[in-house]
Amino acid sequence: MQPEIFAAGAVLWRPGEEGPELALIHRPKYGDWTFPKGKLKRGEHLLAAAQREVFEETGIRPVLGRPLAPSFYDKEGRLKRVDYWCATPAAEEAVDEAVDPREVDDLEWVPLDAVSERLTYERDQPVLADFAREAARDTVPLVFVRHAIALSKADWFDQDELRPLNQRGRERAQQLEVLLSAYPSGRAYSSTSARCLETLLPYCAAEGVSVTGLPEFTLGTSKPAEATARLDAIIEAGGPAVICGHGESIDEMIAYAAGKLGTPVSLGSLDKGSFVVFHTAEGRLVATEHHD
Repeated sequence: MQPEIFAAGAVLWRPGEEGPELALIHRPKYGDWTFPKGKLKRGEHLLAAAQREVFEETGIRPVLGRPLAPSFYDKEGRLKRVDYWCATPAAEEAVDEAVDPREVDDLEWVPLDAVSERLTYERDQPVLADFAREAARDTVPLVFVRHAIALSKADWFDQDELRPLNQRGRERAQQLEVLLSAYPSGRAYSSTSARCLETLLPYCAAEGVSVTGLPEFTLGTSKPAEATARLDAIIEAGGPAVICGHGESIDEMIAYAAGKLGTPVSLGSLDKGSFVVFHTAEGRLVATEHHD
């Protein structure tokens, strides 16, 4: 049976004196204690919904980490799926006026070992158990993006490296600004082709991140040894990173990085404007996301 209702949320946590503390919300309508979450709006992406719902229910802007086990349950005769992520606060102070007290009238930071008994619903327990895997709680993202749709070669009469995004591609680049900003920001790397650089431009401008164009990631000029050496350096640096490349090479980079991180994966080819997120901890791959 396929889900009919989709929702997204996060297990929001912060370091405490005796270990992690998790944010639980109280909803007066239901009299329950649970994790912040909510239904997707029409046409809304899961990542955008998770960011929006957590902010609306806590006043805290979340920075997403690895995905957690989804929750499935019956909602008035319809199957509901809720996707969760680990998340940390983007800032220490909450924006209280962002929260409607008719929806959420209390938020408590609860020590990890006390959360299970505070949760109202049994369906939240597997989500909590997945979060509690200590080695995979605090992760670093490595994101691979295939450039968005560009003008066709038939309509372009200059150097291929200068071929820009078309209108749909520019719209997708604007969407990627929102989706990629869900994760911790860090360094951005790209092929030197205009269509790759333009794909990351809205995200980089919004996050205040500079993008480095790399000939070794560029179609027609790259050399495999140089590309893999650059990937080695990016991975070994250990910080968050976004890489944008061509369909002819991005799949190879993904496969190489997965092997480098110790967990070979088979994800198939990325569509234009799609991206894969590798969540790493201590130099190893602990979770993967694929977003079209």
